[in-house]
This record gives sequence, C-alpha cells and structure tokens, in this order.
Amino acid sequence: MSLDAAIVDYSAGLLLRYFRSGAAIEGGVPRLDYRRDVEVIKGHWAVSDAIRTLVAYALEHQHETQSLLTYREQVHDAIARGRIDARRTWLYRQQTGLPTALVAHEPVRSFNTGPNLVLAWVLREAAAYTARLLSWQGANSPYLPVIEQAQAEMRLVQRIEALREPLRAVSLGIRPTAGAVRDAARSRRPLYRLAVDAYRLLQGLERGDRDAMDRVARTALIAPLEDWRRFELAVGLGIGEALARVTGGPLQLHLLGSNSAGPIVTAGRFAVYWQQITHYHTPAPLEPSEMVTRDVLKDYGIATGTERPDLVVVDRDQDAVAAVVEVKYIAGDTATTRFREAVNQVVRYGRSYAAADATGPLLARSLVALSRNAPARTAHTSPAPFSVDFETLTQPHGLDAWAAAVAVPP
Repeated sequence: MSLDAAIVDYSAGLLLRYFRSGAAIEGGVPRLDYRRDVEVIKGHWAVSDAIRTLVAYALEHQHETQSLLTYREQVHDAIARGRIDARRTWLYRQQTGLPTALVAHEPVRSFNTGPNLVLAWVLREAAAYTARLLSWQGANSPYLPVIEQAQAEMRLVQRIEALREPLRAVSLGIRPTAGAVRDAARSRRPLYRLAVDAYRLLQGLERGDRDAMDRVARTALIAPLEDWRRFELAVGLGIGEALARVTGGPLQLHLLGSNSAGPIVTAGRFAVYWQQITHYHTPAPLEPSEMVTRDVLKDYGIATGTERPDLVVVDRDQDAVAAVVEVKYIAGDTATTRFREAVNQVVRYGRSYAAADATGPLLARSLVALSRNAPARTAHTSPAPFSVDFETLTQPHGLDAWAAAVAVPP
C-alpha cells in the first residue's frame, strides 16, 4: 500500500469509528452527536462516488429514461381518441345536452413511473444536500470546486426533458415506495440501478452502516483533498483522538467547514484548529532580517503576510494556546531538510503564541509530524518539540506521550 493510500485508510478508519453509533475508541469516551453529524455526512453523500456516477451516467444516456403507457380521461366531440367509456358518455350527454360528446380514455406516455420517481427523488435529495454542503464551506475550502462542479452537473440533469415531470411530482418529505425501489432495482437499465445504489447508500448512512460510512468517507470526505492536506487532516484527527484518550474528555469532530474559523476537533478542554491563525495570535517584534524583508516587499507594494501554523491546539480552560503542530508531507526533499524547516517554523510561531518568557514551555509541548522518517531525539538539553511520523501516528498509543505533556496544567 502506498503512503497516500495508507493516510486515506487511516483517516477513513478514524472517521468511520467516530460516525458508527458513537462507539468508543479504547476507553469509553462519548463521541457522537448523531443528529448533527448524520446531516454532515449526508451532505457529503451528495458529492460521493454514488451520486457522481449516477449524474454522469444520466448526462451521457439521456434517452434511457423509461416511460409507461397510461390513460387519461378526455372529452371529445364526435371523434374519440381512445377507448370510449359508454356509461360516462351517456351521463355527460345527459348533463350537458351535447349529443355528439364522447368520453374516452386517451392513451398517453408518462414518465411518472416507479423507477423514474426513485431516480427523481435521489436527484432532488442530492441537489438539496449539495446546496447545504456549500453553505457550510469557508471561502478557501478545498471542497468548493468539487461542490460547484456537482451543482453544475445537477442543473444539467434537471433540464433533461424526460425527468421534468418526475422531478415536479416528487416531494422530499415523502420517500419512494418499496415497490418503486424494487422495480428500479430489477430494471434492465443501469440508470435505475445506479439510482437504487445511491438511495440505499443514503439509507445505510442513516442506519450507521459500516460499509456505507466507509464508502462516503473515502470518496467524499477525503478524496477532494491534495496529498499534503490529507496528511494534515490525518494528523489533526490523530492528535484529537490522542488528547481525548489521555484526558478522558469527549471527542467531537467539526468536519470540513461548518464554521471555517472554528476548530475541526474538540477533545475535552482542547480544541484543534486547522490552517487558522486564531485570535490568540499576536504579531511578534520583527528581527533585523525580517525588517529588511518587510522593507524590500514594501517597495514592491507587497505586504509581508502572516504565516500560520498547520495546526494549533488551544486549551479552552486556560484560554491559551497549548501547542503548535507543524506537518510536513515529504515528496522530494529529505526528512532532515523538512524537519529542519518545520522546527524553524515552530520556533517562529512560538513568538506569536506565547509571552517572551514562555516560549520554551510552548516549544516543549509542540509537535512536528513528518510523513516518514521522523528523527529520534538524542538529548534533552533544551526545549524541543516532539517528533512523529505517519508510522508512529498509526500506532495505538503513538501520540500518547505528546498528549500527556500537553494535558499537564501549566
């Protein structure tokens, strides 16, 4: 298994454990607000592989929708188009006095069939949850391109002539009947079988089914992220789990953008922020080399900008930053080069998140996470961040030493 595949597998596994019925991970910590979280994961169902495959197939095979021959009652004059209803014709002539009126059952093609109603319901539900998922994202969310593409494709599907009638007929509050789902599942047309697959996946999410959760986690929660973002997310989830395990506090995930300025994980009194400066940041006095850089950029009309840590751990009881975490996904450079870069960044961040006389303790509680080959500490003569790699992260208690150091009250 490749490193990236292993990272996806690790993150999906943790998300799966979280969403499945609030199950504890080694210690009885409650971790699920089901009503809230099932809505989040259903939002991601709307952009999962099941819906994307269904929409793509519908766009490529627009003439695969199947109609049925039904009858509607019509009144004609002298010439009937369909089977004449003698009784209704006699009654209608008696009531209206029109001797040439004919009441007939006219044959028409209708797309309001059971399979089409299942397809239309799934498409309407997916469109509704895609819009909801978009409303949860921040301006810089990596999910925006995925959601926008999904919405564009959904609008194209809704313009298919054969689906207009079923889309108007379905109501999101009323689910397809068991007979309609059964007919769609038995259909020879792949379009309806794909609709049933997406419908049953949604039902599985609502039941907390393991396979359904795993499928959505892999194709919608994680897949849109770049390799390095996936690793950052894996580290963020891992440190949240470690803090919850060590402190015994409840773990709650705030996944992927319901509040872009909020934490992605809370674990007891700790909150983990991903790619957020947070309001705890205080600009540190510039060093001589930094002043020169600022002045050079100023001549070009460019602001210096503010670096932000990959992850910030906040102790909410103390209302202070407890640790800074720098994450490095090694693609081309050596582990030593990336570790040296990460340490330089953590030291700089410490000047902005701790008082001048408290940067040492913050540094000693901080963490550098490499995707591979993290160096081992050989001495303890000065404050230094913890060092882990992905292999250590995946071990049952790989982050417990760091979490225990963070959990000690200052």
